[in-house]
Amino acid sequence: MLSGGESKFSLTVADLFSNHKVKIEDAIHQAKSDGNFIDNLYYIPSHITLSRQIEQCLTRVHRERILQRHLKKIEGDYDIVLLDCPPSLSLSVTNAMLIADLFLMPIDGGRFALDGLSDLLDAIEEVKETNDVNFAVFRNEYASQNKLMNDFLSEQLQVINGKVLKSKIRRSEAIGQASVTAQPLKYYSKSALANRDYKTLAKEILERI
Repeated sequence: MLSGGESKFSLTVADLFSNHKVKIEDAIHQAKSDGNFIDNLYYIPSHITLSRQIEQCLTRVHRERILQRHLKKIEGDYDIVLLDCPPSLSLSVTNAMLIADLFLMPIDGGRFALDGLSDLLDAIEEVKETNDVNFAVFRNEYASQNKLMNDFLSEQLQVINGKVLKSKIRRSEAIGQASVTAQPLKYYSKSALANRDYKTLAKEILERI
């Protein structure tokens, strides 16, 4: 959504893992919407070959520090760096775990939303070599009318009550529509209620980092 619809790039995240000579600065692009640049927002595109490149890295020395070495080169250039990870324990996720200051985990409204959360936390503790991991969870795709599921999740999350953010991202068709049009939600639909939710979430996150 940050590329403004552009899909072909000379360098992507996959190249950062496959070639240690690649300069991370060359893979960074300024975000766009409708052909216009978005101030103070930059991204590195991903690529479908990332999983294959990750597999080829499994025999490399210090493979869990590949991303850390790249990010060290731009340390101080950006106020905040967001690492968007898949729901897995792949090498790319391990790389992100090692360098992240805060782990943010969305919990959707499904029955199995909490499955794997404890396993993920155990993996983070192992990678970070500490039991005091700075993490937070928040409700995503929240529907206030689904009282049964909301009560269930609230009860289950009580064990990590201090780690549960107050912010909730309400379910909204506009979010999916914005993705289809390759635009950030803010630019696709300024009136979408989820915009306010994301702003509230951002403020709450800033208080924790």
